[in-house]
Order: sequence, then C-alpha cells, then structure tokens
Amino acid sequence: MRGYIFIRHGESNINVEKVLSDDVDHNTLTDTGEKQAERTGEQLTGLKFDGIISSPIKRAYDTANIISNYVGLDVKIDDRLREVYLGNANGHNINEFLDTLYPNSHITGKVRDSLGMETWEHLQERVKACMDDYKGKYIFVSHSDPIRAIASYYMGLSEGESFGMAIKNASMTVIARSPLKLLSLGAINLDDKIKSIFS
Repeated sequence: MRGYIFIRHGESNINVEKVLSDDVDHNTLTDTGEKQAERTGEQLTGLKFDGIISSPIKRAYDTANIISNYVGLDVKIDDRLREVYLGNANGHNINEFLDTLYPNSHITGKVRDSLGMETWEHLQERVKACMDDYKGKYIFVSHSDPIRAIASYYMGLSEGESFGMAIKNASMTVIARSPLKLLSLGAINLDDKIKSIFS
C-alpha cells in the first residue's frame, strides 16, 4: 500500500510574529516548535517509511531533520512542498490584511490576485505531482496551505470550503493511495489502524 504522512512544520518565529514568509532561510523553530517536532517524531518511532521529503524552507527542513532522528532516514528536499508563493504579501504581517481577509486569516480572491500570490489550483497541482513521484510510504514535511490544498483536492473541496481545516504546527495528515482515502486531518496522534499501514 502507498501511504503518505504530511506534517506541518513546528511553530516558528514567524508564526509567533504573524509574519507571512515563503523565504527559504529567514525563519527558525521556536523552543516550542522543536518540542512539537520531537513529539511528532515519537509518534512515528518504529514505523517503516521509504523516505522523508521536505520543503526547502528552513522551518520545515529543521522539523524534518528532528523527525529524521526518530525514523532513521536522511531528509531529501523537494521544492514542490514549499510554502505557497506569497507574492507581494511576503514579509508582511498578517494584520496588514485584516480588512480584506476572511474570518480565519486566508488571503483569497481579488486580494490574492492583486498581490501576485500563487493560485490555489497551481498549489494543488504541484503538491499532487510531488506525491505522484514518490511511490511507497513517505513522510512529507510542508506548510499549512500546501497540506490544506492536497487534503481538499482529495476531499473534492474548493478553496473556500477548505477554510475550516485546522492544520496545526507539527500535526499529521495521512493519505492512503491504495485505495485512495484521507485517513486523518491535522492529527496530533496516530491510532493503531493508521500505524498498521506503516508497519
């Protein structure tokens, strides 16, 4: 069976500061973020994976490296797992956009277009293409929007319909491909049924 665990990076300094960033190097995990990554790694101890693939962005890559200590695999970078391209919103505080945001802080519609942000459809396509290239059992370490995008793709939800998804720091979203099924969304713990897929 093919199975994928998408993990959002641990809490980073820019999460605390509420700064939007798709920069590769300008962010670090907080102490809390490191502990979150360690706890997620503990959940994966003893399970078998063919690889751990990470976004190149530091907060995700550092999370992947912490988790790699628990699963005994080297981290490979794949640019397709990177944060949504933020265009002119990059480096700005989310509070600057409060007048134009949906209630849960998602930039969308005409505002998204005016800022030159990556389209939702393109985000879904690149994450799905990444999945399709890795046949087996993999850990993917990424960001909230790419994980929300791929989960909504397999659930048949539009971007607007996906706004209620809470992809928390260091949470796990599990997708099985044989048969295709979303098994968990933003989970902190994996139950025995999911763990059996990766045994």
